[in-house]
Amino acid sequence: MSRFNAARRPDHSASVAIQPALRRLAVSLMTLAAFTPCIAGAAEPPKPQSNDQKIAELIEKLGSDSYATRVRARDQLKEYGLEAFDALYEAQYHNDSEVQTAARYLQQSLLVTWSQESDPKEVREILYEYGAQDSTDRLARIELLGRLPDRMGIEALARLARFDRLELLSRRAAMLVLKQAIPDQPVRRQILASQLESVIGDNSRDAITWLRAYIEDLRQGRYDPQRWEEVVATQRRKVDLGLNQDITAKSVLQLIKVIATRAILEDARDSAMQISIENLDLIAPSTIELAGQADWAITHGLYPVVIELYQRQRHAFSSNAELLYSAAQAYRDNGETDKGEQLATEAFQISPLPDVKLESLSEDALPREDQDHSLTDHQLEDIAFLHYAVANRLRMRGQYDWAEREHRSIIASCGVETNAGIRSRISLSSIFAEQLRHDDASDVLGVLVHRIERDAEYAKRLIRFDIGSHFVQSEYNFQQALELLAGDPIASEIEEAKQLLQLAYRQYSGNIDILIQMYRVKTPEDTEWTENVKRQLSQHIGSLHQTITQYESSKRAMPDERFKAVLGDKYNEYAWLVSNTEGDFDRALQCSLRSLKFASEEEIEKRAARLDTCARCYFATGQIDRAIETQKEALDLEQHSLAMQRQLAEFQAAKASES
Repeated sequence: MSRFNAARRPDHSASVAIQPALRRLAVSLMTLAAFTPCIAGAAEPPKPQSNDQKIAELIEKLGSDSYATRVRARDQLKEYGLEAFDALYEAQYHNDSEVQTAARYLQQSLLVTWSQESDPKEVREILYEYGAQDSTDRLARIELLGRLPDRMGIEALARLARFDRLELLSRRAAMLVLKQAIPDQPVRRQILASQLESVIGDNSRDAITWLRAYIEDLRQGRYDPQRWEEVVATQRRKVDLGLNQDITAKSVLQLIKVIATRAILEDARDSAMQISIENLDLIAPSTIELAGQADWAITHGLYPVVIELYQRQRHAFSSNAELLYSAAQAYRDNGETDKGEQLATEAFQISPLPDVKLESLSEDALPREDQDHSLTDHQLEDIAFLHYAVANRLRMRGQYDWAEREHRSIIASCGVETNAGIRSRISLSSIFAEQLRHDDASDVLGVLVHRIERDAEYAKRLIRFDIGSHFVQSEYNFQQALELLAGDPIASEIEEAKQLLQLAYRQYSGNIDILIQMYRVKTPEDTEWTENVKRQLSQHIGSLHQTITQYESSKRAMPDERFKAVLGDKYNEYAWLVSNTEGDFDRALQCSLRSLKFASEEEIEKRAARLDTCARCYFATGQIDRAIETQKEALDLEQHSLAMQRQLAEFQAAKASES
């Protein structure tokens, strides 16, 4: 072999020795690259995606052409649970209908823990199996949370505002938060603001934007008119542009009422007035909508709102007695008495009753030349009931003089033979009784009682009208007894009143106010009277207790609504009777609180009456401050009730005496 050839031959032994060193060098370089973000201008490796980015990509894949891709994306989004809630909510307005449908389905299928361990017991009970209920029952539970004392349900309401899939329920939950007055103590305000912020997160639902505005009020310690005007303006733009079918003129008006009510509570009445008047154009020109707005404004003392509404909708107001009376009251309560009386007279003459000497009912009311005197009995009855409904509405608003005029016109036109004429006498008697005009009350009923006593057929006619003759006779005797006991009665008047009370109770024991009045007639020397009344009282309380027990045990055998109506009434009756006389006051309070659970916010009269009872129960148990607070709550619902006003005065006098 030549030297040349030998020199050219590869040295395999050297190659084998170098290869491990090269491999070690390569591994070292790779390791260095892994720990060095950038070497000599090399590209930075991609950062890992956040969960929000992953969720966003998965949502886009919900609209993929590939079925398998869509299914995988849906399953992966489910694994994120509530972390994907906000993004899925936004995706319901995606420009791809496939994405919208899938997002809506996924949001509805997310498992939400509605209550938390930190929630008060009452809140956990209300939210038990909340997600399994239909929308009607969920709404009822939301209302219960809103009625819990001391802002107990406010955090849970914020949770529902964020996570309930139905926009209607989300908005209602938020509105009930907005209704809560701001705490006086700065520390409590900051704590509450932090609690709400931790619940609502970065969600962009309308209801959550309202809660953010409320949180800002908490932080600043005051109601900010400009902030809330911006909230309303945003809602109005969405209505005008038709961006969301859930946001309507009616829903915006509901929000405005809540905001304005808060403004009034926090001494910003001018702001409430402005925000209400600026948005009157949202009200549909229908009788129902106009009447609802006028009634709300009058209840809150916003009389210029009703006046402005009347001036804008004169035609609608002038053809409807209830609406025109609303305008009349607004003018009168706003200090323009003459204008108010003029409109009230015009309202009285809408669909006038024939053969009524109007000048005897009101100096300003004159007969109309075009009155129809050829009405049939059926037509007369229909017109009379129109006036009857208006009179009862006027009574609810505290317009007793106008209500009396309406009832007297029915009585003069219809007599004691018609259903309307009889009912009008009973209602007018009730108005007089509330005004403590017991003599007038018994006089109005006296005509019916004398007819019942002379004519057995007449009593049967009352039954056909669903009016008990015994009830009428009982009320007549009860009012006579109260008239005798008014002022400073002498011994003979007290004795006569005792006999009338016993007679009234025998005729109709369903009126427990008679039994309460019997208990309050104290005659120490007449031990027989005292023992007899206590025996009757014990029997009535025992009967109520037994009835309540039976109803509680038969819940499953009765329709739910019927069960709530009957048991709620019995709870309230027991609580009122015991708290006004003697017995287990603590049990009476518990019954009263239970009865309140069966009275919704929409049942204003019922709820007001039960709050009135609850206040009396607090008073009986010595909780005077709670009694005053609850009585004021009842008066917020029925502010013109003279009986409720008298009870509040009694509690306040007791508080002053205690101090």
